[in-house]
Amino acid sequence: MAQENLNDFYTENRKLLTEYLDVRLQLLRLGSIRTLSRTLAMLILLSVISLMTLLFLVFLVIAFSIYMSNVLDSTVWGFVCGGLVFLFILLLTIAFRKPLFLNPLIRLFIITSAREDEEDEEF
Repeated sequence: MAQENLNDFYTENRKLLTEYLDVRLQLLRLGSIRTLSRTLAMLILLSVISLMTLLFLVFLVIAFSIYMSNVLDSTVWGFVCGGLVFLFILLLTIAFRKPLFLNPLIRLFIITSAREDEEDEEF
């Protein structure tokens, strides 16, 4: 009789343990999906903003190149000046990539993850 009670105890607890593990696995999946979706949304937003900024810079440099073409009376030299502006922007971007791009992105990802942890604690 004690053996039957012990077998029932193990069988019942095994079922509870597998249910618990299944629920925890589902929670982990849902948390991962939420984190991934927020991260992708943030990356898409940053990509759109970056593309719009790049287009703005391209049109600004084209306008500058046309202006310099008129000033220098040479279309080639005007657009060379525009190319030098892009080269200058590229060099600045390379020189200041950590403080301008990498560190803010890392902070943004950390803030996004911290918000999710705070939201998890509320429930």
